Amino acid sequence: MRVLLVEDDDRVASALTPALTRRGLAIKRLASGAGVLDRVHEVDVVLLDLRMPDIDGLEVLERMRDLDPPPQCKVLIVSASLDELVERAAREAGAAGCVSKDDGWSSGSTTAFRPITSSRGRHGRRGAAIRR
Repeated sequence: MRVLLVEDDDRVASALTPALTRRGLAIKRLASGAGVLDRVHEVDVVLLDLRMPDIDGLEVLERMRDLDPPPQCKVLIVSASLDELVERAAREAGAAGCVSKDDGWSSGSTTAFRPITSSRGRHGRRGAAIRR
């Protein structure tokens, strides 16, 4: 599975990349939201940081919805500051789910990312992707 990790914190990316690679995932990393739209058609999953210096992760997700053809990848929003409103906005924008950095993923734990290896898309529907 091809994963695009969009994370501006080098420490977080350095901890997570080897852990996901050990699970058999091919990781490409971007340190900002710039370039995400150019790469979403090349990957199966995007792990998208919510707060980045150049663009908000939800804004990136909104822009993905306007691409033609629409991307077929799953998107998980990842953040240290998740709450119910953010999770709802992410799902409404087309995210398959949200993962809190407080769940240990930034230290290399990958258990929070089980949804990316599932064959189900948005809202548990098989084969679903980013909605337009």
